[in-house]
Amino acid sequence: MNFQDALAEYGLTEKEFEDCIIDIQNKINGENDMSWDDIVDCYGLPINSSTLRKACSNKPFGSKFVLDYFNNKTPNYDSKLELLKRERKKIQTLNLERNRIDFEESRRALYFEYIKDAIVTLPSPEFLPVYSGRKADKDYLLCIADIHYGAKFKSINNEYSPEICGIRFGKLLSETITFIQDKQLKSIKIASLGDNIQGLLRISDIKLNDSSVVKAVVNISRLIALFLNELSRYVYIDYYHVPTSNHSQNRNLGTKASELPLEDMEYIIGNYIYDLLANNERVTVNLAKEQNEYIKIPVYKFNIIAMHGHQIRELEDSIKKMSLLNREFIDTLIIGHQHSSKELIGFESAHSDAEILVCPSFIGSDGYSDKLMVGAKPAVKIFGFDPEHCHTETYKIIL
Repeated sequence: MNFQDALAEYGLTEKEFEDCIIDIQNKINGENDMSWDDIVDCYGLPINSSTLRKACSNKPFGSKFVLDYFNNKTPNYDSKLELLKRERKKIQTLNLERNRIDFEESRRALYFEYIKDAIVTLPSPEFLPVYSGRKADKDYLLCIADIHYGAKFKSINNEYSPEICGIRFGKLLSETITFIQDKQLKSIKIASLGDNIQGLLRISDIKLNDSSVVKAVVNISRLIALFLNELSRYVYIDYYHVPTSNHSQNRNLGTKASELPLEDMEYIIGNYIYDLLANNERVTVNLAKEQNEYIKIPVYKFNIIAMHGHQIRELEDSIKKMSLLNREFIDTLIIGHQHSSKELIGFESAHSDAEILVCPSFIGSDGYSDKLMVGAKPAVKIFGFDPEHCHTETYKIIL
């Protein structure tokens, strides 16, 4: 059958006939899932599907039918067919990418809507007068790391659950108020260093978690906001929230650590703490720039950076590498993640030491740390900064 006869017999345009032959050839080669009925219906062929199947299943005839057409149409059949296939693949790829983006945007929007419905702005407390006398001769920073809200377990020297987490925040509030009154502070800085939820980092976390991840995000956001709200009765607060950590990541479909950087619950927790305290004039919530994995904390003339610390492989050289990476001198690097506290000097500057301050964990030791015998008491630290010598004091609050 030549090209003109086929057009006359089937009543198809050149483009329709060419597409029909390609679909027939792909059907013969098993490259599509169309049925013979689909092909007949798609192109309105005036033949029975069984007739088409028998003719084209006779591979010498079927192949000759297709090859004859393209040999008559163009001497470059292979390149023509491959070009059409490539164009189809491009369109399919673009559609898949667009669908993926639409799905991700819709899923994130639904996530925010769910949490927004669950969280309402907190009323401001009844403020007490702040100290108006001589300003403290130091600036103080309270660091909270590795809350792991949602985890529930009992180890040799420690027990933890969402209820115990709330009790520890009550003790932290009491101890911090006492510290503020002893130092007669007008203001204090507070930093959250990440891993605020247990999350679903690995399958074993399903057993460890006492609640869903979404519920944990809502509850820990409210718990931190309530702590800040109540503390603001006594003092002005600058709150800094680290934007990313490892346990707050979503590792969907077997993805690796930090492979989906946008899928981090710390971003949601920080933003909703901001929303919860929107009406509190004594609390300023500071969030990191979206492209950063750290947040800057201004203290006097010093450049202080806080991050979770899961990104760091060589602790001793970390402050030097961070200074080179950011092309600016870093006086103090503050991290969590280690679940025990350390204070390391990276190098010396003109008037102070460039230090790495590793904070203890809020959650404390667990069964895993017991096996490795590296556990530590649940605690937070308050660092004191001198206007000339940077970090000069450390206070540890055992929870």
